[in-house]
Amino acid sequence: MPATGAQPRMRDWSPQRIVDRLQIEEQLYLYCRAIDRVDMALLATVFHPDAIIDKGDGAVPVADFIATVAARHPGVPRASHMVANHLIEFTAADTAFVESWCLAVEQHRGTPAVDRIYRVRYGDSFTRRDGGWRIAHRSFVVDHVLNAPVDPALILDMGGRYEGQRDLDDVIERLRRGAPAQP
Repeated sequence: MPATGAQPRMRDWSPQRIVDRLQIEEQLYLYCRAIDRVDMALLATVFHPDAIIDKGDGAVPVADFIATVAARHPGVPRASHMVANHLIEFTAADTAFVESWCLAVEQHRGTPAVDRIYRVRYGDSFTRRDGGWRIAHRSFVVDHVLNAPVDPALILDMGGRYEGQRDLDDVIERLRRGAPAQP
């Protein structure tokens, strides 16, 4: 019979482990917010300073990854990252392996205009240091990328409705700070 690849996992649902799970999940959500708002200060808080990022073309220190994101993402007018299916496996008291699935959509308004849709999985090694969970090592696995051509005539005028921005002046960011939605 072929091996299934299943490994025994620590399935601890104690109150502390539930808190740990929620803290890990929050870091994943903050990663998405940081990427989508191009907030490099927030992005740095998701990773340990000595974290390693591996996309398969060579592992790099997290500082290099953040610099790449800072250079690439301002040229993308809109982006949305959504993470789900978090499988959190505690491997020791202060370590966990986390698999997450991500659907990311980016607008690229060059010629031709395309919406780029990514299906990605993250394989993260989280560690708790100084009381906080952060990513120590991240591997990106790209399952699918679709470049969907966009007819410029089909891009809707939002008619004065709030439109997302990729910076800290985004409507939601202003509301979080207690500022009015309109600048």
